[in-house]
Amino acid sequence: MLSLRDLQMAIGAHVVGAASLDADVPSLATHIRADGIPFERRLQIYRNNTYGSLTEALKDTFPVVCQLVDERFFKYAAHEYIERDPPRAPRLAEYGADFAAFLAGFEPARSLAYLPDVARLEWAIGEAYHAADATHLDPARLAAVPQERYAALAFVAHPSCRPFTSSFPVDRIWQAHQPGGDLATPIDLSAGGCRLLVDRRDGDIRFLSLDLPGFAFLQGVLAGSTLQGAYEAAASEGAFDLIGALGAHLARGTFSDFADPWA
Repeated sequence: MLSLRDLQMAIGAHVVGAASLDADVPSLATHIRADGIPFERRLQIYRNNTYGSLTEALKDTFPVVCQLVDERFFKYAAHEYIERDPPRAPRLAEYGADFAAFLAGFEPARSLAYLPDVARLEWAIGEAYHAADATHLDPARLAAVPQERYAALAFVAHPSCRPFTSSFPVDRIWQAHQPGGDLATPIDLSAGGCRLLVDRRDGDIRFLSLDLPGFAFLQGVLAGSTLQGAYEAAASEGAFDLIGALGAHLARGTFSDFADPWA
């Protein structure tokens, strides 16, 4: 006799990604009370509802991907993804972390080389939107630190900050598919990519376009480097205005705090 937990786990395995387990359905049916609907049919109802709900969750997370390929293709891709990578956490907002990687290897979408990066951008947007709240660093706190200690400071990024880079102009693709976006003007995929800071302020998602040194500086900060280390990473990529970049990030609210080892 299966325990309730084992029975629930077994049925759950059949509901999502159950194709290889169909042979076990008759044995599971013996644990379910007959009530006019065959067990296999009940299982299929749950399966259809589950796949439908997960597909809608993926559409909510990746709406531009859905627009780019049309809804029928998206549903097909979502079904294949759900089969291969069913949810592992109870929150639907956390489902789809590997969808971009799935699309990169999905043969029917191979001709759309930019599509996985659009999905990566939409996932970064979702992460930024659902990230924890935190206060933004008050520039007055930094101004109170003696300048000779600046090099050793390590800044803490706001939880919503997500660095993003692509060899395609996926930021323009995403923006064109927003309400009021310009879908009439073609986007040249060979015109160059993008380097972005994706973050959230007052509930709104924002993009900050960065050059190569500016992106290297951001990555250094996010990796926990000191201000000196982040500056050196940026300067190795080209001319970099540290004071200007630091002021812009403080005004934007990129940081939530900083650590001063001499304090």
